[in-house]
Amino acid sequence: MLIIQLKQNKEFPVMKGHPWVFSGAVDNVQGSPDEKPGLCRVIDSSGKFVCQGFYSPFSQIAVRVLTCTKEHVDREFLRRRITRCIELRKKIINGNTTCFRLVHSEGDGIPGLIVDIYNDVLVMQFLCAGIEDFKDEVVSIFRDIYPKCMIHERSDIKSRNAEGLRPLSGPLHGELNSGEIKVVENGNPFLVDILTGEKTGFFLDHRHNRERFGSFAAGKDVLDLFSYTGSFSIYAIAGGAKSVVSVDNSSPAQSLLKKNMEINQIKPFVWKHVRDDVSRFLSNERAVYDLIICDPPSFSKDFEEYMKINSLAMARLKPGGILFTTGLLHSQFNSTDMIKAINWASEKASRNARILEPLYQASDFPVLPSHIQGAHLCGYILYVE
Repeated sequence: MLIIQLKQNKEFPVMKGHPWVFSGAVDNVQGSPDEKPGLCRVIDSSGKFVCQGFYSPFSQIAVRVLTCTKEHVDREFLRRRITRCIELRKKIINGNTTCFRLVHSEGDGIPGLIVDIYNDVLVMQFLCAGIEDFKDEVVSIFRDIYPKCMIHERSDIKSRNAEGLRPLSGPLHGELNSGEIKVVENGNPFLVDILTGEKTGFFLDHRHNRERFGSFAAGKDVLDLFSYTGSFSIYAIAGGAKSVVSVDNSSPAQSLLKKNMEINQIKPFVWKHVRDDVSRFLSNERAVYDLIICDPPSFSKDFEEYMKINSLAMARLKPGGILFTTGLLHSQFNSTDMIKAINWASEKASRNARILEPLYQASDFPVLPSHIQGAHLCGYILYVE
């Protein structure tokens, strides 16, 4: 096993619960030159044991912490951690939901592993070299626990390149006849595409936010921006919306959105879809709405773009309207930046906005209090005069 020795005093974040050791904290790596990266033991500058974790020589995150004890890391170790994840979901997922996250990487004590369940299909992502080494064990454990489930890998994301890994996608157990799977979330049926859809097929992290959005919709004219496959739209209609307009520029998303409207038996006069660039649509649109959801893609990490799209959205709200606005967090765009962008957006739109509630990722996406970087989704419910 590789031994990673830290520079002086660089062990303190780990001792306080942070699950990452950054490359700048590493003094030297001890071990055979032929030994591949993966499971490692971390020691401080004096040689005292600190933790065990997954080592990567390619990433800025040099070590992802598994345990701060000297316990043996093997199949049984992973089984205990996975069982703990499943027990937590039993406590927080209601019985009328069949799609949710089972394992959320660092937030569940298994760094680099994502496992989502869609009815009888498990979708897995292996995001770092260390957990990649345990892929066979992880698949075997889940086959034991969920013997009727097929298992599909969606490790087709760019972040694997930083770990020295190539993107992968394909079956790990069983073979899917189709990528489209029917699931239920809070009693609402959806079709998700786990083969080529965004994330692992569905934005599971928005479950609570969709439910809250639907609770505002009764009797309202609703606009769903960046609608993808229509989940917020369907919650709005289920919540009693008078009308819903869904806007997205993706042809595959539009096709699946229409199927979702069909399986929810939604009448055409209640809902319509516009395939268009959202910024262009908002710039040309003259109708105003009571309730808007603005859930932009990854460009929302850019301050200027996030401000611009929210300003355009506010301009399409009736006085006293409600805006749900969300964004993706990263090291250069945090929740405080989001509030600043919202303030600037309201000034640009000549509107007065007030924050009513925060929005957050769903409870099956847990975050360690020592690892705020684990929070990737943030948003606010705004009252706009």
